[in-house]
Amino acid sequence: MVDFKNPSNSLGLKIKSNILQIIYRFVYTIFEMINPFRKPYSRIETSREKIVFILVFGLFIFLFLFLFKPFGLAQLKPVSQLFVSLGFGLVTIFMLSIFKYLLEPIVVKENWTFGKSLLWGLLIASSIGVANYFYVSILFPQIFIFKYFLYAIWTAILVGIIPVTIGYIISFNRIYKNALREAAIPPEEVLWENEVIIRGGNPKNECKLNPKSIVYLCSNDNYVTIVTIKGEVITKTHIRGTLKEAESELKNNTSFFRCHKCFIVNAEYADRITGNVQNMKIKLKPQGLEIPVSRSKAADAVRKFR
Repeated sequence: MVDFKNPSNSLGLKIKSNILQIIYRFVYTIFEMINPFRKPYSRIETSREKIVFILVFGLFIFLFLFLFKPFGLAQLKPVSQLFVSLGFGLVTIFMLSIFKYLLEPIVVKENWTFGKSLLWGLLIASSIGVANYFYVSILFPQIFIFKYFLYAIWTAILVGIIPVTIGYIISFNRIYKNALREAAIPPEEVLWENEVIIRGGNPKNECKLNPKSIVYLCSNDNYVTIVTIKGEVITKTHIRGTLKEAESELKNNTSFFRCHKCFIVNAEYADRITGNVQNMKIKLKPQGLEIPVSRSKAADAVRKFR
């Protein structure tokens, strides 16, 4: 409301309000720029890396409990300490296996951030705590007490902080080294032939094409389908043969990438990669086609289409 008796006072309040709004927007913008929780955090984990992580985490829990004997473990007999601690390690391995192999492929998307990763880790630790509570309830039957239930979750989070922190440090260090290595690699020169003849290993075939027009190739039993584009028209040509032989016939054209046992894609038509190592796909520009990537080729695909 304007102060008609003292207009200069009303004008001063409006100026102060505008200045405060500018300062707020400036601080908010700076925070958004440096906020680590919004930074992208996506790392391709191979099946071997997942197994190692799960086993090392479970081993750490077992050794930590057995050697330091916290949470009343010291009151048990030595043999009981060993088997109870081992049980906690196995419970951890079981829960991590569920999250890593069943839930992460569904939940973790390409827009994953560091903040989401921390929340996901907190959920995993809490779930391990819940499983630990029921494990203890089986070993030492007792009525359900909500306070002890929360205590089990809290202790699982506290104990898990150490291996999780070490895992994040190793992960960030690996991402940093990969980024430096890729930055030092000059762009790959793409080589093309003016014309390629694809026979698929069958001398009766003679499919002459401009390799730049090939979007992708796929195999189905003893047949190879060659998908080409001219303008906006996509054409499919079927020949009898094998994808392995077709790949060999395209070897002088460096833009082609065998991403799957049944697919070869032309990198020139790749738009982006979606999903993670479990369900990775290469999205092609023509018509938004999605080509699957096998787990063994996931890391190569990330490097190829980075």
